[in-house]
Amino acid sequence: MHEERTDLGGIPAKLYVPPDATAVLLLGHGGGHSKDTPRFVQIARFYAAQTGLAVACIDAIDHGERRPENAGTDIPRLWHSSSIERMVEDWSVAADALSAIGPARAYVGFSMGSIFGLPIVAAIPSIKAAVFVVGGIPHNAGIDDPPLGMVLTEAASRLHHADVLMANMTDDEFFPISGVHSLFDATRANSKRLMFWEGDHDDWPSELLDQSGSFVKNQLS
Repeated sequence: MHEERTDLGGIPAKLYVPPDATAVLLLGHGGGHSKDTPRFVQIARFYAAQTGLAVACIDAIDHGERRPENAGTDIPRLWHSSSIERMVEDWSVAADALSAIGPARAYVGFSMGSIFGLPIVAAIPSIKAAVFVVGGIPHNAGIDDPPLGMVLTEAASRLHHADVLMANMTDDEFFPISGVHSLFDATRANSKRLMFWEGDHDDWPSELLDQSGSFVKNQLS
């Protein structure tokens, strides 16, 4: 598998290309992480190997190489909802930059990558399989962003071109089960399914990853 650090339309990215890849999976990392976090490097390699798709992971706004100097650790009020439009634009630019490999056919996002993933998938009609891991409508837990629920619900209503899997944890301190069900109910997709595993927000079992990779592969076959 070929791996490289690259720029996609000026956006810092890492790219993982298995032999004979003809389409792309966009990978959205979690908050506080980056394209270079070992956990997401491992996850990117996993999806590339399991699906046969090229996997691209960009640094989200204010993360990784895009993190401002002297930035604090607190999440500014309304940061998520105010960053969504730019993240949609960034991923659209990145997908266009990858067109020599093939179209963006899948999206997988974790936590923050799941939040941004809903409007991203809604904006890129070539995506046919979308997996949102440990996402939903957040409640407190450091995310002070009242407009976010409405923004996510609206985006979820525009996923008609994609098959959607939501994979969540039962004891998630950021995304309570009620908020997960609310977002799932609002989702208008080609098909949709919801799965839960027991554990906290960051306790992603290997079975969850296996199921998500198989979902992407099966939906695109």
